[in-house]
This record gives sequence, C-alpha cells and structure tokens, in this order.
Amino acid sequence: MAVTKDYYRILNVKSSATTAGIKNAYRKIAMAYHPDRNPDDALAAAVFSDAAEAYKVLSDNESRKRYNYERYLTAEEEYKRPVETIDALILRIKKLNEYVKHTDSFRLNKNALLYTIKQLFPDDLTLLQQTNHALLQQFLELVTIAAQYLYSNQTKQLSRLLMPFYTRQEWLQYKLRSIMQQQQRQERWEKNKIILAIIIAAVLCALIFLVSKT
Repeated sequence: MAVTKDYYRILNVKSSATTAGIKNAYRKIAMAYHPDRNPDDALAAAVFSDAAEAYKVLSDNESRKRYNYERYLTAEEEYKRPVETIDALILRIKKLNEYVKHTDSFRLNKNALLYTIKQLFPDDLTLLQQTNHALLQQFLELVTIAAQYLYSNQTKQLSRLLMPFYTRQEWLQYKLRSIMQQQQRQERWEKNKIILAIIIAAVLCALIFLVSKT
C-alpha cells in the first residue's frame, strides 16, 4: 500500500517523536480545530479530520510500525517527487480559493487557512521546483490569492516558507510583500478605527454631560 499522507508532517512532529509527543501535538491541533469549537467551519473540520487520522495511526504502536514500514518501502517512489502532482495541487488550491471566496471574512478561520496552505507543500520544496515551470507559476499565483485572506504575520510566515522559490519565480517575493503591506495598512486602520470610535464616544459623552449641566 502506498503512503499518500505524511502523518508526522500533519501533526508537525518528527518521525522519532515519542507517543507522548504525538499525543501532545494532536491535542494542540484538536483544541484549535475541533468542530465543536469551530461549528460550520469546513477548513477547521478538514484540519481536524487529517490530524485525527494521523493520531489514530501513530498513537498505536502496531499501526505505527506498519505505517513506518510502508513509508520506508515507498520512500524511493514517493519521496523523490511530490506526493501529489502539480495538477492535483492546482486543483486543491482552486477549491480552497473558491471556498474562501464564498466565506464570510469575519467567520473565516485564518489559522486553519494558513495550515491548509502549508500542507500543500512537501517538506522538500525542490520536488516542486522540478515540476513544469508554467504549472508551478500557476500554482504559486493561486497560493498568493489565498494569502490575501490571511493576517500580515501569517503572510510573513508563508513568505519565509516560499523563499526557495524566489530565485526562479522572482515575482513571488514582491507579490507577497505587496500583500503583506496591504494587510498591515488594513490592520492599522482597523486598530485606529476602534481608538477613534472610543475617542468620539468619549467626546460625545462629555458634550452630553456639559449640555445637561447648563
């Protein structure tokens, strides 16, 4: 049986992780993305589902041994190329962008969005760099569309992840920087808007108080 998911990567642990370490990693993801905490949130549900699947396999010694054995046997075929073809990755990011586009921005789980974007990339990014240049550019362009819905600090994380692509995809760094600057301006406005509202409210209260005294 071919290994199609890297359960260690899904839980963000090393393959040498202890059972306790695996449990703690799963607990953190479950606390953040459990459906009970994120009702009607398809992104969070997908993250939790993958983590639960990974934990089920890796938390049991026998199933973990079988998984490790299958992972070892298929390493030569599976880990010398992306687990998914570039076409499959393009399809996934298109579906993700479509979901985000039709989701209320105030209800969008941006942590789950960043997690899902990161899961599209293999640990060894050179595997993607070896794919068709035009298709890779299309995929990265779609990733930047998704990045527009993140917070600026999350886009910064994504930008660091994508640094290996900057040499051959020079536009990517500038695009992500532009997105991050726009997000920072929006975040400053949102912060200042609250402060301004408080000041206006305070002034109005003061005026009402003064009028009532006259």
